[in-house]
Amino acid sequence: MENVLKNFIYTAVGFASIAGEKIKKSVDSLVEDEKISTKEGKKIVDDFFKNTNTKRDEMESQFSSLVEKVIKSFNFASKKDIDKLANRITVLEAIVANMEEEEVAKEEVKKEEVKVKKTTTRTKKATTTKAKKDEE
Repeated sequence: MENVLKNFIYTAVGFASIAGEKIKKSVDSLVEDEKISTKEGKKIVDDFFKNTNTKRDEMESQFSSLVEKVIKSFNFASKKDIDKLANRITVLEAIVANMEEEEVAKEEVKKEEVKVKKTTTRTKKATTTKAKKDEE
């Protein structure tokens, strides 16, 4: 839809440009025939281009407003919204990474605790076995 509107505006600008050339030729012809003065001809052409530029600016402004309304009606995410979400994702990814690192560290601590318990149990068994042998 945006392309259609842009093409419409470009077409209008093209028509204005062609019309400007035609007016300039017509005014030049009138100046040559001495029906109007060079000063009057220049004023006519300048006024036309000034008005054309003003109208073009107005059309561009209206076009921008229309595009904004269309975009809002479709509820598209704005760049600002996307940037906010990207920042939130980055923060959440960092939090998840930290949680995963903590989980890995906890698992390593548990493994060490199990090793220590096994070693302690073996030592106790060995001590108990040795004590029984010594008693015998």
